[in-house]
Amino acid sequence: MHFCTEPEGEPRNTDDSWDAVFGEAFDSGRPTPDLVVITGDIAHNGTEAEYQKTAEKLARLPVPAVVCPGNHDRQVPFDAILPRPGVSNGRTLRFGNWLFLFADSNAEGRDQRPDGSLVDREDRTHKHGRFGDAEVVWMAETVERSDAEHAFVWTHHPPGAFGFFHMADHDAEFARLIEMAPAIRGIGAGHTHTNTTLEVAGRPIHQCPSLSVNIDLEKFTTMPPGYRTYQFAEDSSVTSEAHLVGEDRWPRSPLSNVTQRMLRGEISFEEMMGQLAAERA
Repeated sequence: MHFCTEPEGEPRNTDDSWDAVFGEAFDSGRPTPDLVVITGDIAHNGTEAEYQKTAEKLARLPVPAVVCPGNHDRQVPFDAILPRPGVSNGRTLRFGNWLFLFADSNAEGRDQRPDGSLVDREDRTHKHGRFGDAEVVWMAETVERSDAEHAFVWTHHPPGAFGFFHMADHDAEFARLIEMAPAIRGIGAGHTHTNTTLEVAGRPIHQCPSLSVNIDLEKFTTMPPGYRTYQFAEDSSVTSEAHLVGEDRWPRSPLSNVTQRMLRGEISFEEMMGQLAAERA
């Protein structure tokens, strides 16, 4: 979502894109969902003011919502401000014969204190995804204890992500999780600002477009904002579709060569920023 206190100065004003996406999802005659899941990067900088603003935005939702933390989030204000009537940061939810797990994929951006509690690292914003051993065990044990026939994981960082976003350790731990808990049928994730579905360990990994700038990783252009819908069937199948909103308002534009190189993983984010700064000088 990337809500911020001064959206006019960002590449895309997420206040505007929120209004557009909300109107398409809830005011256009589409069937009303049972639940909204927001898979991280709720706030752009993780400040209290951004979470207060987010709470006001989410108050418009006509259905319950569950929020997961992303790498742009800060755990203390996230936990202190966002949970409220209609908005939960809970860890599990049962829907019929489905168990939903809301997993924290920010192990790379948090350190463990001597007492076992976790604290954000200063560079959390720049970290990619990993569940960590404790989170993998928690998910596997939670699925084993449940009498639900099927399970689905919601989290921020998708396993199997492309190029710059890829973390081999994240792929490996998800494959290990599926071996431990084969009832898990897939993942719904954010982070990559794209709309594609890929596969890891024989399970679909659905990536959700953002309110912020999105990326077409095949054509290397920007994309308009969007959201993703899901249908969960009793037979364990999951049907999902990404929806982009406002092509006329936010037309696609080609990404620079240096940005493409970064996205492919050929250069680092810092190297890209350095080259872009040099080009502007």
